[in-house]
Amino acid sequence: MGLSTQSKDRIYDRIRNLWVLATPEEIVRQTLLKKMIDELFYPKELIVVEKSLSEISHFGSMPTPQRRIDIACFAKKIHPEHLLYPLLLIECKESKKDALKALEQVKGYNVSVKAYFIAVAYPEGELFGFLERDQFRLLDYLPSYSQLIQSIYGY
Repeated sequence: MGLSTQSKDRIYDRIRNLWVLATPEEIVRQTLLKKMIDELFYPKELIVVEKSLSEISHFGSMPTPQRRIDIACFAKKIHPEHLLYPLLLIECKESKKDALKALEQVKGYNVSVKAYFIAVAYPEGELFGFLERDQFRLLDYLPSYSQLIQSIYGY
């Protein structure tokens, strides 16, 4: 897997800069973060881990569930009213069997956050979702950061 481990039960979280318990879901999260940063070129400084939805929502008047998102990635200057805006919300699950239920969960979170894209990660891969012409579309992989930015601007 290529992830640093302090011991058998800990794994290093390079976003939060701390060792965390290596649960199956945490291993999925850290594996995905490594891929996002090292292969898909998501800027590390624009990623947050386990943030409360109320901390990342831009729409204060809408009630926000008292829940946490596993991973959120932001982008600069993609929204006319906000310098920094949620680009992608990701839920991590320890097995693929939970992926569709988790997709509904992250869709629900996104009602208040309004990120452009959502995804679910599990040990075997990812499901990536977005709205296109009022239809929800799914891909079975996570696009690169630059692909997401380009799709927002249509080039």
